[in-house]
Amino acid sequence: MDTSFENRLIKRIEPLYKKGRDGDWGHVLRMIALCKTLLQNENGDEDIVLPAAYLHDIGWSAVDFSDFNKATPRVKTGSSSFKQHMEQGAVMAGKILTDLDYAPHKIKEIQTIIQSHDLPSIIFKMNNISATLVVEADRLDRYGKTGLKRFKTMFGADKLQGEYWEEARQLRLDGLKDWFRTNTAIMLSRKLAAEMGLFDSH
Repeated sequence: MDTSFENRLIKRIEPLYKKGRDGDWGHVLRMIALCKTLLQNENGDEDIVLPAAYLHDIGWSAVDFSDFNKATPRVKTGSSSFKQHMEQGAVMAGKILTDLDYAPHKIKEIQTIIQSHDLPSIIFKMNNISATLVVEADRLDRYGKTGLKRFKTMFGADKLQGEYWEEARQLRLDGLKDWFRTNTAIMLSRKLAAEMGLFDSH
């Protein structure tokens, strides 16, 4: 992706992310780094993967996400804001990229990814490596020490224990099987899971 375009995109979206959920902009920047690592080893199109990664959670800035924050980890996907942030995000991404004169056929593909990015099973059925890499990078940021820090920022330190954390922890263990398809992401996920103590008995 062209550096000057990337800088213009960042300038446009950073203020919007600051209006969304706590820690989302930091998440996006880490996700970009993860995407770049995946792209070094896998065959995705960076002109799709990187803009989609930058814009994937922009929809949280346009919805009331209190129901998402209140829900327990396994129930979050049933909250109305969960669906809305993907729908709104796809619309917002289309407008932002159009304003920045991005190629229309690429915009359409990016919007399709954003519209389902938190539904890995749907994304993987697309059989689109660029879409797969976006999902993998997004999910990888749930692991490792930074994953723990992000969890604490979003939901509170008290949620890192008891039933709430046990549910979140189990989701991440299950996710090692369900959320990754490429060899690079599978290896990285295992490494980051170990780093956060996910395999430690308790």
